[in-house]
Amino acid sequence: MKFGFLIDPKSFECDGFKLAPVLEFSYVLKDFYSTARVSNGWFYGPEIELVKSASEKEDFASDAPIVHKSFFHMSSTHRITSTKSYSEEHLRFLILGYGFLQGLYLTPEGYSHLGRIAFKPTTLNGLLLADSDYVNGMECINRFYINSGEEDRNQMFACIHWYLISQSYQFAWDKFDAQYKVMDGVWSLSGIAQEDKRNKRNYIPHPERPVKLAEKYGLTLPSWAELDSNKKSKLSKLRNALVHEAKYGGYPIGYSYPDENYSLEFRSFNTKLIAATLGINTPYLKEEPNFRIKGRWNIKP
Repeated sequence: MKFGFLIDPKSFECDGFKLAPVLEFSYVLKDFYSTARVSNGWFYGPEIELVKSASEKEDFASDAPIVHKSFFHMSSTHRITSTKSYSEEHLRFLILGYGFLQGLYLTPEGYSHLGRIAFKPTTLNGLLLADSDYVNGMECINRFYINSGEEDRNQMFACIHWYLISQSYQFAWDKFDAQYKVMDGVWSLSGIAQEDKRNKRNYIPHPERPVKLAEKYGLTLPSWAELDSNKKSKLSKLRNALVHEAKYGGYPIGYSYPDENYSLEFRSFNTKLIAATLGINTPYLKEEPNFRIKGRWNIKP
């Protein structure tokens, strides 16, 4: 199964599958570097001119706006090959998981990209793959798939998919809302709620969930997720206002921003949650929430 878009030429083999650039890899990259419109690690789709109505053509002398296509395709750069007759669903999961490790949204050939895509590895997670990280990371992701039922596979696919693709959004409140959905998806995978039901607790409120997730996976809890005397957090208050009252940062959406750096810290928290749920053993899980330096995965076998 072919996929892309990835400028990393690395080839490697795991138990059950192998990944390598396509034969025409050098030609695809040459065309990309000569034609692509890029900015700060992002590639933007082809430009199109919008259509004006008949009355607009009469009233306005200017041309219609030029915008980027909402959906577009990219040439495949790599191929994943099963050595154990894995299903197409299995291979699609591995492709998405490889994108999580690379910090890119990778899709099978023929799938559409949304608005803009990151082309520079690390753009979506701030972490570098090197040496044994490739094999060790993908072995973990493959084991998760093999050892999980269909419901958990689908939920993890949804978490990684939304974690990656939502970062193409432009507005902070959209990114925040998406990252909250990702965290809630990981919550459903964690099994914590089921364990509490056995302890005769029927419902765990939203403010407590990040606290329990951090405890389960040994993560440092961001200050904005800490509970106050009323069992609320800055995170839960911001989420409730956005979902129920169309406010962000205390004001109508677009008129204010919170003081906390959710764009960095919430993404980092979810990166760790997804990695821990997949069984990826990396020292990054112990980093502080505001860790800014691009580091290596350093994934242990």
